[in-house]
Amino acid sequence: MSQSFPESSGITRLIQCARDGDSEAAARLWENIYQQVKEISIRALAKESRPLTIAATDIAHEAYLKLSDAKDFRFENRAHLMATVARAIRRLLVDHSRSRSATKRGGHWNKQEFDEDAISLPLQDHQWTDLDEALDELERHDARLAKLVELRFFGGMTLDEVADSMGMSRRTIASDWALARAWLRRRLESNDE
Repeated sequence: MSQSFPESSGITRLIQCARDGDSEAAARLWENIYQQVKEISIRALAKESRPLTIAATDIAHEAYLKLSDAKDFRFENRAHLMATVARAIRRLLVDHSRSRSATKRGGHWNKQEFDEDAISLPLQDHQWTDLDEALDELERHDARLAKLVELRFFGGMTLDEVADSMGMSRRTIASDWALARAWLRRRLESNDE
């Protein structure tokens, strides 16, 4: 069961103070969002198809290390911070997957389409890499769609949470989600040919 997290306005105030150089505010910020980052990591790891070789705590700590540098505190608000956390988790999982499969390139590949239910499917190592490359390409074509996929897939956000985070209507986000899934399905299927 998910616990409640600090209100967005409180997090945004801590971000503003940390951006102004208050290291105590930066420390309090990470204390306030650590559990949420860990839960996002747990949901992301649930998508792994093989036995885990990295723990959610490790991912949460790595994300913290990548994002906690108060000298370059560039977050605007809670939504921006959580979107950046989702991106960091994406990079960590893809890098971890690449390192695991480095000696096994091409071994045990199963064709698996990216469909509507892919958000909950376990992924093989090569699929993490394929998805990452497809997201990079999608970002070049439509950054908003790529961010939506990142928030849904790597951030584990619902459509309502994504709509709030991106400041858009749920209807627009649902439509964009269908478009992004179709684009990714086409792109990932072309990799298998």
